[in-house]
Amino acid sequence: MSLAEDSSADSTDEVAVHRHIPFTHIAGIMLVLVIAAGSAAGLVMAKKNYDHQAALTSCNHAIKQSDIVRIEWNKALKQAEPYAKFQDKDVRDPKSLELLGKIMQYQPSISTENCDPSLTADRLDRTRAEIGRANNQLRTQIRNLHDTVDTVKASQEQQQIDNAQNALSQTIEDADRFYKESANKVRDDNTRARLNEQITHARLMMRDHQDLDVYNRTIQDLNEVMQIVRDSMTAVVENEEISEAGRSDGSTHPGSDSQSSNRQPAPSAEGLSQPVTRGNPTWDVPGQSATPSFPDRLG
Repeated sequence: MSLAEDSSADSTDEVAVHRHIPFTHIAGIMLVLVIAAGSAAGLVMAKKNYDHQAALTSCNHAIKQSDIVRIEWNKALKQAEPYAKFQDKDVRDPKSLELLGKIMQYQPSISTENCDPSLTADRLDRTRAEIGRANNQLRTQIRNLHDTVDTVKASQEQQQIDNAQNALSQTIEDADRFYKESANKVRDDNTRARLNEQITHARLMMRDHQDLDVYNRTIQDLNEVMQIVRDSMTAVVENEEISEAGRSDGSTHPGSDSQSSNRQPAPSAEGLSQPVTRGNPTWDVPGQSATPSFPDRLG
């Protein structure tokens, strides 16, 4: 019995030992770890591909923006060309022309970088950043160019106003002098009164306005009224010439009639003391020589 009991005991111990090694659990855990590792690697690869694609898209977008910005720059240069032809006398501030010329000489940087899909995401990001900085610099120059063109345009308009104001001032001075010189020389005094009113109006326009159209219109109105006064003065002169011609004709006709009435009739043949012969006369004229002398030139 003891031998049988010992054998039974040994068999029980062996069975117990085999139950403490869970191979199935271990295999499951290892499978989970492998799957987890594979999933992690897949996620890393997917993240890397996503970052690369995003970097490539951003890089290509920066290149497209570079093309758009260059088109805007060329367009801005084309618009600025007429103002760059101005001279110092055309603007109030010549320094604005100098600044415009400097901005138009700006040369945009030309990048040799490209967005090759074979590049890494980091390299694509650096290329995008470099192109983006160049685009921003060119956008700044475009804004500066537009602002400077606006400055030049305003300076030109102000210079035109100054020129028109000077011209109006000179026209007022000429009109005032002409008004004084035309006193008692016009056919219709209302024309001079109108000129005087226009001179007063012009002075008010020059004092109260800073507008090119107002100045030009006022100059035109003054010139038109002065022309009306000139026409009135011309009418007076023409009337005087007509009157003078009439007086000349009147004095000429009575004189001729008087001369014809006082003219003595030619003597008859019987009244002559000596017969008159044909040919050269044989009598001498007292106080004259036989050969008359003429002056060297007519007076």
